[in-house]
Amino acid sequence: MRKHTKKIIAGIVCAAMMTSLGVSVYSDNEEETAVEETAGDTSSEEEASDEEPQEVITEEQAFAEMELVTENDKLALYRSSEKNSTNLCLVDKNSGKKWFSNPVNAQNSKAKKAQKNDLLSGMSLIYAEPADRRTTTVNSKAKADVTVENAQNGIKIIYEFAECGITVPVTITLEADHLKLYCNTAEIVENYPSSSSGKLTSTLSFMTSFGAADRDTDGYFVIPDGSGALINFNNEKIGYKVYSGAVYGSDITPVKTTKSYVSENVYLNMFGIVEGDSGLVVVADKGDTAASINAYVAGEINTDYNGCYFSFETRTSDEYLMGGGESNPLKVFEKHGILVPEIELRYYPVSSDDGSDIDYIDIADTYRDYLTGSCGVETSPKLDENPLYLNFYGAAIKKKSILGIPVNVKEEVTGFDDAMDILGELNGFGVNDMVVSYKDWTGTDIGEKITDKASPAGTLGGSGKFNKLMDYAESNNIAIYPDVENQTFKSSLKYMTITNTAIRVSNAYSRQIVYDLAHGVENKYYKSMSLFSPASYDKAYSNLIKSYQKKGLTNISLGSLANTIYGDYGKKAVSREMAKGYIEDIYSSAQSTVGSVMADGGNKYVLPYVDTVSNIPISSSKYDIFDQEIPFYQIVLHGLIPCSTTAINAEPDIADAVLTAISCGSNITFDLIGIEASELKDTKYDKYFYAYYGNWTEDAAGAYRLQNDILSDVADQKIVEYNISADGNEIETVYEDNTTTVVNFEDDTVKLNGTTYKLADYFSEGVVG
Repeated sequence: MRKHTKKIIAGIVCAAMMTSLGVSVYSDNEEETAVEETAGDTSSEEEASDEEPQEVITEEQAFAEMELVTENDKLALYRSSEKNSTNLCLVDKNSGKKWFSNPVNAQNSKAKKAQKNDLLSGMSLIYAEPADRRTTTVNSKAKADVTVENAQNGIKIIYEFAECGITVPVTITLEADHLKLYCNTAEIVENYPSSSSGKLTSTLSFMTSFGAADRDTDGYFVIPDGSGALINFNNEKIGYKVYSGAVYGSDITPVKTTKSYVSENVYLNMFGIVEGDSGLVVVADKGDTAASINAYVAGEINTDYNGCYFSFETRTSDEYLMGGGESNPLKVFEKHGILVPEIELRYYPVSSDDGSDIDYIDIADTYRDYLTGSCGVETSPKLDENPLYLNFYGAAIKKKSILGIPVNVKEEVTGFDDAMDILGELNGFGVNDMVVSYKDWTGTDIGEKITDKASPAGTLGGSGKFNKLMDYAESNNIAIYPDVENQTFKSSLKYMTITNTAIRVSNAYSRQIVYDLAHGVENKYYKSMSLFSPASYDKAYSNLIKSYQKKGLTNISLGSLANTIYGDYGKKAVSREMAKGYIEDIYSSAQSTVGSVMADGGNKYVLPYVDTVSNIPISSSKYDIFDQEIPFYQIVLHGLIPCSTTAINAEPDIADAVLTAISCGSNITFDLIGIEASELKDTKYDKYFYAYYGNWTEDAAGAYRLQNDILSDVADQKIVEYNISADGNEIETVYEDNTTTVVNFEDDTVKLNGTTYKLADYFSEGVVG
């Protein structure tokens, strides 16, 4: 293949990746031409030769050309004096820091004209053309007529994109401690959206260059991916993909034929920017379920700037495979209009009172203040505890041969008697405070049907043994949270797949498949399962919560509702934003009716209703663009809501995982089952091959003793410093009462205020050594 042909193919591949992020992508030819795909994403902006560079100016010179819009005792908003300009500046009066909406020297960037226009735009728009099954990216600098009007405490901006007949109005106002951008999507005008040539709003991105940093600026972005990660400015990782992470995880209603890259959730609706003595916390307060965080570094998309911003998918899309084939899928778009009613971005400046540098701890503090001040998150009553967290797994379906006939039977994995034996054994090892998530404990859960009744499974011992287990737990300081998982299901008389399955944008039923662990394709041994429609949540969970109350249960866990959110795009027309509202109502009802609520992985929207959060990762998705992993989620919640790790005994390096958990003040979790790994074959639980309790109770007890020796006095304290050594071998954590811990990964030790604790004194040689 000729080199020129290879270059064209490479350019098309890069374009496909970049335009999915709402970023205009262009070739490297001297006379640039927009890279286009007939059925994919395109940019409508024509390229011209580079403009003559303008005189380089300072931020102070740029600011001098601006006019005051409004101010309060903390902040001031300025706008360029040029008519209808959308160039803004937010001034933090505490530090004097000026946050510009667009780089003041963008015209002198080495970027081509299209990228410069991106940097200088107030918004970008991706519009869909359903008839042609493609999308096109435009920005306001090149393609919109802009009108700016005065508004109370700010301005109103109207963007009119004549090319696609779409008008987008936004208001930008100064609030007491933040700048607010607001868009009521009902006011978006789409000309002839239902016609064959109609163009529809697909994705909106506002102020994509707000706080963008040039090559001379030191700093980083704080990304809430998994536990958290940092992207350093100018990290020279220009050969890697830009970061894009869907807030609360991707919509699972579409079903991929091959498994996607395994990544962690983006649990929080924010990102942070840190520059020396100043920072910015950007929050997607409304429309968060439609939001994605996008971040890039200088040189990565042919600009001299580092940027991070939110994009909002106003209409989701899907692919329709003709005849089940893999090639040339047809792209289809949501047909119910814009189901995200509001979009709101908040920009919170962060600075110190004494002019000292800030870091991600300050970003976490500001976001915590947002959670407690604007979202109703309250301090958990469980803060004075450091329990050992356990995941128990009740039973699973297993295919067996009976008289030569293959039959699906319910196979006990951890019965109620087993559970009591495990807890008793741990008690005997000195563990006197435990929190248990008990999964698949009802007959319907085990049978993979919708559970709306708290009915203990006969397979596990029935109501009698369940009640005995709960009595034992109550008398031994053990909190058992019976967990219900209703994400996927098989038909029953009450909940049939034909009426309760979520519908994809392609109008097909959403059937979730099990992927082969080795090859990432569908594992045909397991039948696909229907995805439970959010439109059916109210009936199922109302009945379930009433049943918990009737049975006298005071703890509840609702499985993946806390970490996965999706829509139903058939006639019921349930968006992710609507589904979030349903989930919030369910958790609120569970809290007021049952009592204590556990979140299994905690997206931001459940935090106001839960007492504890389990199974939070202690790492990020480890994308190449990341420079450092941090426990940002744990720092935000420490001293507010207790949380625990994902299962430590599932980690490849248990000692490192324990030390990481201790360093961020997290409680430790173990997966435990009542049978040997060989008996899990051909069940959905074969992935828990490592979890037989007989191999882990002593180490679990050791983990409990260690975390209590180190963390018992700081459970209710905020983390005020988290310092990682240059070589990564040591982490120092300082709490607000000045308690200090230092973990050393090389020596497998923890120091508490100077006293050394060795992991070898708590764990077996298989864990440490």
